Amino acid sequence: MSSIQNKVNVVVTGTEWMGSGVGSIETVIADLFKTVISELYISAYAISNSSDLFFEWLEKALQRGIKVKILINRLDEQPFEVRGRLKNLLINFPHFFLYEFKSTENVDLHAKVIAIDRKKALVGSSNLSKRGLISNFEMGLLAEGPVADTITNTLDKLVLKSPRIMAHDL
Repeated sequence: MSSIQNKVNVVVTGTEWMGSGVGSIETVIADLFKTVISELYISAYAISNSSDLFFEWLEKALQRGIKVKILINRLDEQPFEVRGRLKNLLINFPHFFLYEFKSTENVDLHAKVIAIDRKKALVGSSNLSKRGLISNFEMGLLAEGPVADTITNTLDKLVLKSPRIMAHDL
């Protein structure tokens, strides 16, 4: 009987942390977007106007037919430009699903997760911004194996309680 093992790697941004077997958050995210086969799941606290790389990766995945779900904290507080870009994706890609986490108890979704195919998940401190992906001192864990499925299933619980956003809502 074989057992599937979890594999975890540390990834960072900030040049002083790089090296010695520690990977780059930007490189890992780019790889996740390139290698996803069917499902991409993202939870985000903030997406900034300077997140061109993120939107480039996202659009390429959608063009390949990847089902994408994004759960974002307080969508109405995200930058106008970001809401416009998300609206365009909703209009152009029927397999793009956007959900808003908005609590009545004055709490926030602060989890930053990118999961693919329920097999790999990046959990870390980086917001989806140029600084969060490249220059800030951020840290994350890239998990592979059954734990990635657990992470994605946990996100599913929040999505089920969050309103789905349609293009006309933006």
